[in-house]
Amino acid sequence: MLAHAGVDRYALAERVMLLPTSMAERLEARYARLWARVGRLLVDVRRDARALWLRGYEEEAEDRWARRLPWHAPEEVSAEPEEGLHTPVPALEPQWLSALVEVHGGAPSDAALDMALACLEDEGLFGCEAALALTRWRVWPRARRARVSRERLAQRARAVFGRFPELAARAAVAWVRATGRAAEGELLLALREGLLHPDADVRFECALCLRDEEGLLAAEEATDLERAAEARRALAEVGSVRLLARMASRGDADFAITVLRRLPTQAPPGTLSALLAVSDRVEGSLAEALHAWAQARPFAELSAEERALWADWALARLARLPAEDALRFLGWAAADSGAHPMEETRAFVSAVAESLAREPPSRRASRFPDLAFSRFLTLVDAEDARRLHTWVHEAPCTEPLLAAVLSLPSRARWGEALAPAQGARLLMALWAGAGRERLLAPLAKAVRAWSGGGQQGVFIGAVWERFQAHPDERADLLVAFAPWRTALWERQQAAEPDAVVSFQTWWPVDAPEQLPSHVDALVREAPLEDLSRRLSPVWSAAEVRVDAWPRCTSLAVSSAAAVLSGGVRRGVDALDADAERFLSWFPGFRERVLAAAPTSSEQGDSRDFLGDIEVDVRLMREQLERKRQREDQAREDALRRMVEASRQRDLERQRELMARQVEAAPPRLDVELTPPRAPLVLLNPGGPMESLDLEVCFPEGRLRTLLDYTRLLKSLSVNNDAMAVFEAHGLSVATRTSEATAWGALLTRRMELALRFGALFQGPWV
Repeated sequence: MLAHAGVDRYALAERVMLLPTSMAERLEARYARLWARVGRLLVDVRRDARALWLRGYEEEAEDRWARRLPWHAPEEVSAEPEEGLHTPVPALEPQWLSALVEVHGGAPSDAALDMALACLEDEGLFGCEAALALTRWRVWPRARRARVSRERLAQRARAVFGRFPELAARAAVAWVRATGRAAEGELLLALREGLLHPDADVRFECALCLRDEEGLLAAEEATDLERAAEARRALAEVGSVRLLARMASRGDADFAITVLRRLPTQAPPGTLSALLAVSDRVEGSLAEALHAWAQARPFAELSAEERALWADWALARLARLPAEDALRFLGWAAADSGAHPMEETRAFVSAVAESLAREPPSRRASRFPDLAFSRFLTLVDAEDARRLHTWVHEAPCTEPLLAAVLSLPSRARWGEALAPAQGARLLMALWAGAGRERLLAPLAKAVRAWSGGGQQGVFIGAVWERFQAHPDERADLLVAFAPWRTALWERQQAAEPDAVVSFQTWWPVDAPEQLPSHVDALVREAPLEDLSRRLSPVWSAAEVRVDAWPRCTSLAVSSAAAVLSGGVRRGVDALDADAERFLSWFPGFRERVLAAAPTSSEQGDSRDFLGDIEVDVRLMREQLERKRQREDQAREDALRRMVEASRQRDLERQRELMARQVEAAPPRLDVELTPPRAPLVLLNPGGPMESLDLEVCFPEGRLRTLLDYTRLLKSLSVNNDAMAVFEAHGLSVATRTSEATAWGALLTRRMELALRFGALFQGPWV
């Protein structure tokens, strides 16, 4: 009370003596009661101090509390346990000691660690003890993350080094960790002496600071697993060859993982062989840890010996690991390999193939969308491609594998010149062989879903080569790669200049719905002189398809008929025979179209296109009829001219004959020698006879039949003596004229007789 009133503590005794006796006794009783409580707190201090390294905590705590008495405290005696005394009493020392004891234990709670960090602010024993406790190897990583004041730590460590020689080694350890610098002078000497300390913990701490291999190897064999692991980490950081030898001979998975996490990038010789030796012994083969460590150095930068070790391990161990691990290692081994991977990389490719083959189809299919699987696809060889062919026929794998192969060029981030061609080769490898029919629908779906951009050309080229080389697969190719049909057709047109050959190649294998487009491409811009040759395969194709696909076929025939009709109406004589054949063929085709039921895909079109064809049929028939009429008229005119010319010749001969007779001199009485007459040439037809030739047209005349009349005219054309010819046929000049006139009139009336006369007269005579 007096102290809180501002009375000097050194004058308290004198002031108490001046107080009344009752009040003095009351103050003394209160002080005694408070000091008794201090005594109980000192029990806790003595108990905790035994677990600490420094000595004198009881005296220091007693002096501190004596300076702070009296405290504000309730008059009654607390019935709470001793731990409850810490709350009403304004003294932190018991809490500090308890926290420091917990920190020395190596696994302090967050509250204890915070309390120990607060102890660093103390200038006395508590701050020094906190510096030693916070820098122990088990606690220091956590204290360092808590942003401890390194400068204050170093100061407290120096204070311990100067005041407590028996703790010089521990103080040196604390200073080295606080400063992060190598020890020198007295501190270095203390650490070296600590290597020989009887306490194993001190020896280990000094070995950690000095990176002493002997001390760390000794600690590595300790029964304390945490200490052994810390020793391994420290030895791994310095690349201890002896540690690697131990690991190779008897190390387990924990041993190897601990070492892997601390190995330097430039590991000492023998590191890889030691790690792989442990991998061969343990389950899981340390796959995850090995991969994390291996990624520090590209596979291509390893020495040939190291790559060979990795290749052997991949074939022996990696092939038996899950495909996820195998694909991850392949990604590392194949990185930066370009278009020409190293030979050792093939071992990882084989390991991935083996690992994938051991997995069930559903799990295997889940690997296909990964980028790592795309790398695998880029590197597979013919043997691995056969496995892909097997997998693609498994239901869970079909669509994911096809999608992975098609997207290979766009997903591969290296070897741009390699990936598209490899993707095309793999696609054809999946296509070839048995079971192709099960791939048609999934492949068509994958092709429609894939947007390959500029990479499509390589795949289309591969499909086109397959289309050319395997005629038996053409129909399936056009079904599976239907989205690329236009591009394939363009390649067909570029490779084959003959449109008929292209049509004959495509229509049997393409979808029936495409027949009209094929016919249109064949005849739409066909030269008129080549149209006849192009129409013939159209009618043949229609004969084959009409029963199953009536409306598509009639549409195709309609396109061809329209072109044919146009050519006929333009007066192309070469198409008349084709038009006649089409007119005779169309009725049967029409009946078959009407009799056939349209397919489901054709039911959307209500027309059968027969009406369009019938219009062209009518136009062609009318054109042909008009042409026949013109030809008949032309023949009649020609025959009429020929008969008239013959009659004129006869009349001319008669006039000449009569003129010669008139001009001839009267016969002389004396005998004259007449020149001999040329023999008369009589002719007979050299060809077969017809009934019209022997039909009696003038029963009372000398020229009764067409044969007689034609023979007379033919004889006149080859003999010079017309009178002799008349005499041979029993004719005079007068009768010849009358009968020739009668025959001319008859030939004009009877066209068939005139046609036969022309044929007979122009035919052979002997």
